[in-house]
Amino acid sequence: MKRAGPLKALISDQKECVIVKLRFTLISLAAMSLSLAACGDYSPTQTTTTVPPTPALAAPTRTIVMVWDGMRPDDVNATDTPNLYAMKTGGANFSDNHSTYPTFTMMNSSSFASGSFPKTSGFYGNTFWTPPQGAANTIPVGKSAAGANQDYQDPVFTEDYAVLTTLNTYYGGQLLLVKSLFATAQANGVVTATIGKSGAAYLQDLNQGGYFLDENTAQPRSLVTELQAANIALPVNTTFNYSSTTSPVTLSATNGSPTARAGYVTFNTAAYDPNGVIPIAARDSTDATQGAPEDAANKYMMSVFTSYILPKKLPMLSLIWFRTPDNVEHGYGPGTANEKAGLRSQDARLGELMAGLKANGLDTSTNIIVVSDHAHSSVSGPTGLYPLFTINASPTAPNGAIVNGATSGTSAASLGAASATGFSFSGDVRSADLLTYRGFQAYDGNGCSTSAMYGLSATGTPTVPVKLDAAGTLCGAVGAKYQAVSSTLGTPVASFKVPAPGSLPTNGVVVAANGGSDYFYVPSHDPATIANLVKFLQRREEYGAIFVDSRYGAIAGTLMMSQVNLENATRLNNGQPDIVVSFNWDDTVMVQGKPGIEFESAGGQRGMHGSFSPIDVHNTLIAKGPSFLNTTITVPSGNVDVAPTIAYLLGLIMPQADGRILNEALVVPSSKSTPAVAASSVAPTSAATGLSFELPTDPTGVTKDATKTVGSYSIALAVKDLTVDGKTYRYFDYAKAVRQ
Repeated sequence: MKRAGPLKALISDQKECVIVKLRFTLISLAAMSLSLAACGDYSPTQTTTTVPPTPALAAPTRTIVMVWDGMRPDDVNATDTPNLYAMKTGGANFSDNHSTYPTFTMMNSSSFASGSFPKTSGFYGNTFWTPPQGAANTIPVGKSAAGANQDYQDPVFTEDYAVLTTLNTYYGGQLLLVKSLFATAQANGVVTATIGKSGAAYLQDLNQGGYFLDENTAQPRSLVTELQAANIALPVNTTFNYSSTTSPVTLSATNGSPTARAGYVTFNTAAYDPNGVIPIAARDSTDATQGAPEDAANKYMMSVFTSYILPKKLPMLSLIWFRTPDNVEHGYGPGTANEKAGLRSQDARLGELMAGLKANGLDTSTNIIVVSDHAHSSVSGPTGLYPLFTINASPTAPNGAIVNGATSGTSAASLGAASATGFSFSGDVRSADLLTYRGFQAYDGNGCSTSAMYGLSATGTPTVPVKLDAAGTLCGAVGAKYQAVSSTLGTPVASFKVPAPGSLPTNGVVVAANGGSDYFYVPSHDPATIANLVKFLQRREEYGAIFVDSRYGAIAGTLMMSQVNLENATRLNNGQPDIVVSFNWDDTVMVQGKPGIEFESAGGQRGMHGSFSPIDVHNTLIAKGPSFLNTTITVPSGNVDVAPTIAYLLGLIMPQADGRILNEALVVPSSKSTPAVAASSVAPTSAATGLSFELPTDPTGVTKDATKTVGSYSIALAVKDLTVDGKTYRYFDYAKAVRQ
């Protein structure tokens, strides 16, 4: 508190300097960009002849974005999230906000960074594949944040700053094809800071122009020096970031591991072995001992921001992204005890941010925007095929070590009987396995694996039984466990690693398994392979809406990827999938008191996102501060709108963004025009016909669904078109497969 007076004066001086510089720069920008200043159109089929007015330039207002990863709007309440609830009731609440599809973390990280969809940004995270290029079959080469050699032969998971740096280099500094919000701010003299989750936070400041701290490192090198001089610990992987530089980092003997995170608590079950002998691990969703295992890491990063970066660096633009509640939702499922503990943990961090602003005299002059990248569903197949089961709670604590205050290891819980109030043991789908069994040459980059989410029938029969590789011929390790229907083929297969560059079979298929949606790459671009792959996906009831690259023309029952903003000419053949499919979902089924279930790429998760379900799509957006009204916004908004709105609040413009300024929530809007909204549904030009549909309970495809006899497949894509100032923006509510 002693520093509050001088700090206010310093901030005032800095703000005046920024305003002068910004206004000088932007007068020139505005004069040159009258026809570019409006945001891009969401619908590629719509045109307009009216040129929207250039946004008026606002005086810069300090703005902090706090991303609550995976936050469902129905989890905002006075009990678990009192600070966020107070923001909702006292600020601007966007009741119809939309995540960018596919509703993954990194896909939406790119939308926050650029205000754009993949059609503009060219980014396809979470996991995507970079096909070998040219005669030399070139693929990226680089390290991970942990200092290990990163695998790029297989699809790569992008939640890693080192991976993103490698990919940015591979794409010639153009991993994002448009200028980001942070780059725009930095080019105009605005000090920025980015804190939090690996990968997602880093993508905001890909060009490394601001202050940065995540779970693996700190940047620039000067910040590392300052933090060590202030006796502030560093993430242990910081050393790898600077190991090849002329200024390596040595951690102090007392540094510890401030961002260490415990793994999920599991229990063993032999239910997937028909003989009841071979156990595999299942997530213990009854556990209430762990809470949010990342709680201490998040608290550490927030403390560094509020006690050091905020008062000493005075960023005008900051983004704080924590992996909560998403991490506990994945591990235990929405509505569970540990998920609720995650909500309380994240709300405590919001409280610490508010307290830090107040202590530094910034609370009344700073905007806080809380947004989630997506919402979250429970992983489950249809409960008519796969009932929920009780888990008999463990009488003892898990047997692992305490990691940063959180329990870990294996509990003594056990699988119980079927119960409508129980937990799911279904929903996992391994696309490469199903395709291989049906004659495709398919790969997903993963070896042998097991999951307790492949499905148990009401009688306890497993959909995909667990087996042992006694000789090590399938998995490469003697005694390895695996689950794969393709292991029953004449030439058995249980591992689906991508062949070396240049040796992929003709018409081979590479699957980037992402969670609630899968990406399919067919490097040969053979139309017959694409058609057969689409027909397979339409028949299997685990899969939902199918989107195909427009190069293949209209395929019955499908929509083109361009219709949902997923085609990018620059990434064609080098990152953009040929097919994107959402797994099937049901937004009405309840698990642990929360609506929404979906299939997922096999991973053993209890919760997932990434689908085109309205549960995953409709996410949280709440804002409070001097720039925002106290109101509920009912017209549609989207994650792509966040960056253009913040740019406006900083006196900047982002002419390449697809999103719009959320004027309806602002005290001083750039436009006072009233938006008009029209809802409609988009469908393929023709349905696929002559199909027989295959039940998820039989991965071989022999057992058909006798309730669907028409044999047709189509898609219902629900959209809202918002028109304002002569420009139309399209928001997607959901896309659902329609099988009859």
